[in-house]
This record gives sequence, C-alpha cells and structure tokens, in this order.
Amino acid sequence: MTTPAPPPPPPVPGGEGQKISVTKDTVLEARKIVLQAAEDAQAKLRNLRPSLAIQSPAKDQISDTAAAVWRAFLVGNPDSHFNRLNQYVTNVYNLGLQLEEAAKQYGFTDEEIEASFKRNAQE
Repeated sequence: MTTPAPPPPPPVPGGEGQKISVTKDTVLEARKIVLQAAEDAQAKLRNLRPSLAIQSPAKDQISDTAAAVWRAFLVGNPDSHFNRLNQYVTNVYNLGLQLEEAAKQYGFTDEEIEASFKRNAQE
C-alpha cells in the first residue's frame, strides 16, 4: 500500500496563486462554478458577520476591553479574519471575470456567456 501524495502547498500570500486551464468546451462551465462559489461564499459571510461582533459578557472594563479586541481581530481591523475571507471571495470572483474574458477570446458573445450562467444556475 502506498501513501498518497500530499496536496500541493497553499499559494503564498501576495503570490500568483494556483493556475487553471480551460478549453473552449470547459470555459463557460468553469466560469459558472467559480462565480457560483463566490456568490455562495459572499452570502455566507454576510450572514456570519453579525455573529462575529463579540459583545462584552459583563459590564466591567476588562470584559469590555477583551470584547473590543476580539471584535477588532474578527471583523473590525483591515486585516481581520472577516476582511481576509472577504478578500479571498473577491479574488475568486475576479477569477470568474478572468474566465469570462477567456470565453470572449474563445469567441463566445456576452449574451452566450450570460445565458450560460443563468441556465446553469437554474439546474
């Protein structure tokens, strides 16, 4: 029995990330999958955000300070967990836009590209 190969390492922050290849036959489906994933993740983040705004469990200075620090760490700071996840979702959405440009280079019209997303989203 052989041990499976480990997965590739995650992309380096600020690096070029993973590469995907598409063909004329797969570009519209890839675009649909990527954009649907971005929309789903964005909706989940929107719903999650209020629960990340930690409130002070007591009305004393230590609890208030601790809650404020955690709230900033989770949602308030520019580099908070929520904002980093949101940036990741934006990057996924941008990949969908790149796939749209690839579809145009393959000769698909704007109408065909838009219709493929709507048609497949209903399935």
